[in-house]
Amino acid sequence: MTLYFSIRKPENLIPFLIIFIFFMLNFSSVLREFSQTADEDKHYLYGERLTSGDSTRFDDSKMPVTALNAVPKKVASLLGPGKVSQVLSRFYVARSVTVLFSCLLAFLVFHWTRQLFGFVPALFSLLIFVLDPNIIAHSQLVTTDIYVTASIFFAFFALWKFLNNRTTKNGIICLVALGLSQIAKYTSIVLYPLFFVLLIIFDLSALQVSWQKPKNVRVFVQRYLKYFSLTILVSLLIINVGFLFNRTFTYFGEYRFVSQTLQNLQVDFSVLYFLPVPLPYPYLQGLDLIHHNEQTGASYGNLYLLGQIAEKDGFTGYFLIASLLKVPIATQIIIFLAFFSYFLKQDRFKNFLTNEFFLLLPVLFFTIYLNFFFNTQIGIRYYLPVFPFLYVFSGRLFLGWENFTAIQKKMSYIAILYLAVSTLSYYPYHLSYFNEIVFDRKQGYKYLADSNIDWGQDKNELDQYLLDHPDTIYNPSNPRSGHFVVRVNDIVGVTTDPNKYAWLRNNFEPVDTIAYSYLVYRISTEEIDQLCTFSNYCDK
Repeated sequence: MTLYFSIRKPENLIPFLIIFIFFMLNFSSVLREFSQTADEDKHYLYGERLTSGDSTRFDDSKMPVTALNAVPKKVASLLGPGKVSQVLSRFYVARSVTVLFSCLLAFLVFHWTRQLFGFVPALFSLLIFVLDPNIIAHSQLVTTDIYVTASIFFAFFALWKFLNNRTTKNGIICLVALGLSQIAKYTSIVLYPLFFVLLIIFDLSALQVSWQKPKNVRVFVQRYLKYFSLTILVSLLIINVGFLFNRTFTYFGEYRFVSQTLQNLQVDFSVLYFLPVPLPYPYLQGLDLIHHNEQTGASYGNLYLLGQIAEKDGFTGYFLIASLLKVPIATQIIIFLAFFSYFLKQDRFKNFLTNEFFLLLPVLFFTIYLNFFFNTQIGIRYYLPVFPFLYVFSGRLFLGWENFTAIQKKMSYIAILYLAVSTLSYYPYHLSYFNEIVFDRKQGYKYLADSNIDWGQDKNELDQYLLDHPDTIYNPSNPRSGHFVVRVNDIVGVTTDPNKYAWLRNNFEPVDTIAYSYLVYRISTEEIDQLCTFSNYCDK
């Protein structure tokens, strides 16, 4: 990877300053040591096990990449008792590893945009990225969402570099990037068919010419066989190293699958029983569990969107709606204008296959798959991998900056200022961010829930609130008057029976929130008497 930087040029310090501010913003938040989210303890535990040499799986989705978060604590154990060890063992240090990784992703967003569109567009793409509240929120957690976002983005960048300049170095980087993405999250498995599509389409014109000459066809076939073989070998090596070669080459028939798909495969193709699988046991085991849970909804509660509950089948267009509500309006406008201006250009397809195609194919695939075929609709975090691609593409809106009119430049600055104000107004509670479409922040629960707003991250704030307001009743069991606090996921029916708080949800409005993820109610005796008189809620 060639980095176009020179210390002699002061302008080159600007992206590093922006990324440093991004780091400090996130670091100041993790220093608060806010409550662990629903998944963090298990991700961290799996990382700790890996640093101790054990990759045995205890649930479906934990991956080797979170060993990075456990490294500081492992170092602390090797150093022995002392102040340094005490600091390294703190959970905020583990979270800081994700922050650092997100900073690397921010730099890559700038770097790729600069190579495509130039310095000023790259700065705008970088600003859009670092001011995304969803990126900020998940950069502070010991989970795999930022890791998979970064690894998928890096893999496509590496493929773009390789196909435009097929050197051995670029090929190795591409193979390693693809392999590393597989130990970040199972989402990355779709990169194999996507890479194949990109490769074929990129080489299509050359293939059409060569098809007329058998000798050239043979050369292409040999090249593709080499690509395929090296991809399999490198990916298998990285996956095995990541899972510490745990029971690699276990017979296929000895796996204890839970998903109907793989169980049927074992039954229908019994000849595969003694086939040694060249993958670590926990890797294929996790893939099976993920598939089972996605089909049955066994590992998560009810799904929720716009006041409606679903048990497992989900909602068509869920992630598009979530993005409409949780991506800053300024960012959405910039993305729209970038696409609009692109399709107005007469020469828009001149470099499409060599540049923009690498940005738009993953966006198109994940948008279609996640919105129409994916049932685990428990947060916009699953849609994060498309964001860096969109933000790089958005940089093209600022091509020819030197020719912009004063009004165009002023509008660009205003958009970034609006973006910054909107995002930072939620500090430090970015996980619960909604844009100004949800103008009343007490009303967010009417649109989205789960990890979009309430992932257990504000338990410390709840505890403090209950100490400061001893008259408060947390999660009242039945209709009554008083001062109540109910978590968002409970009141909408994600983590409880939706009927439990129907009396509260359908008849009263919250007067306040605790960090946006807990709703505060004050209900008078007269209001409860009226509710009981004119409804049957009090009879239950």
